[in-house]
Amino acid sequence: MTKSKDKNTESTILEAAKSVFQRKGMAGASMQEIVDKADINKALLHYYFRSKQLLFDMVLSKLLK
Repeated sequence: MTKSKDKNTESTILEAAKSVFQRKGMAGASMQEIVDKADINKALLHYYFRSKQLLFDMVLSKLLK
């Protein structure tokens, strides 16, 4: 996979996660909802972010920049 494609996929996941977390919060969000919103498979999500907590932390850190 190329670097630009990697960044694009990561950005897509982060945007989908941001949307889901904003609507449902950390506790109410599911990885499946994020997968569906990003239109990717669950394995790819876990390749980039091993857990919901890590994904939430990344979304939060990007918002606080």
